[in-house]
Amino acid sequence: MGIDGIGKGGVSPPASGIDGAKSPSATEIGSPSTEFKVGKAAASEAPAAASLDLVRSGAISVSQYLDVKVNEATAHLADRLSAEQFSFVRRNLREQLSADPALIDLVKAATGKLPPPNE
Repeated sequence: MGIDGIGKGGVSPPASGIDGAKSPSATEIGSPSTEFKVGKAAASEAPAAASLDLVRSGAISVSQYLDVKVNEATAHLADRLSAEQFSFVRRNLREQLSADPALIDLVKAATGKLPPPNE
């Protein structure tokens, strides 16, 4: 005997308008004017693939790859932080990236070998 409808049988009555008229359907209201579409991969993914191709081919080292990634990730901070703060962020980000298991696996997959410990 709750007010939430638990224990009551049957189907709930259809919704009705204020004056008792039937509620409008979605087709009567109108349908969305645009379709949902899935676009191509983000533009930021293309440079990452290009950088990995350069590592794979031996054109750049893993260390240079890390420098490129850190530069890309921190470029927007250069004018917002002091030189000391900016250097701290870049140094810590590079250390974290170089120890990231996903990056190590990625380098191993791209080059066929593990990156040197100092890189």
